[in-house]
Amino acid sequence: MPPAAQPTQPADLLPHEITGPLDYWGIPPVYLVAGGILVLLLLGGAIWALIAWRRRAKRRPLAPREKALVELTAARTHAHEAVPYDFIIGVCDILRVFLSAEHHLPATTQTSWEFLQTARNSSVFDEDRLTRLERFLDKADAVKFARAEASASDNVELLDLAEDLVKGGFFSRICFGCCF
Repeated sequence: MPPAAQPTQPADLLPHEITGPLDYWGIPPVYLVAGGILVLLLLGGAIWALIAWRRRAKRRPLAPREKALVELTAARTHAHEAVPYDFIIGVCDILRVFLSAEHHLPATTQTSWEFLQTARNSSVFDEDRLTRLERFLDKADAVKFARAEASASDNVELLDLAEDLVKGGFFSRICFGCCF
């Protein structure tokens, strides 16, 4: 090749000394992108956790009466097709847990007879509610322990009695202003 066709290079820079762009960060770009994604994921998770925590804080727990009414309403949906023995045990448990939580009575730890004696000595039940409670417990015990024949109409009847007992204290307190 003639000397005029060769590219001219500056005398101070040789071909093997030419490099690409300088890395100002000192960290490879792949690590920077991965770190950025990780920071965004952590930030998104923190925001999600904060929103979930605030929603949970706004939601108040149900009062015993509200919880019992929700459970009894759910039980009503399958009262006609449920096996009476199992259904009545479930309704009885709902009522006993409600009476224990709402009125601080030992309904879950006593037999029906013992609980009726306790209920007679407490100021929670007026005569009408005490009669309904006695009817409910007698009928439930007959099905649970004596294995008396029961039908879907018995399921509905006991469910109605349980709802009346749960609602009864609330409405009598509103109407008469007395505190049981």
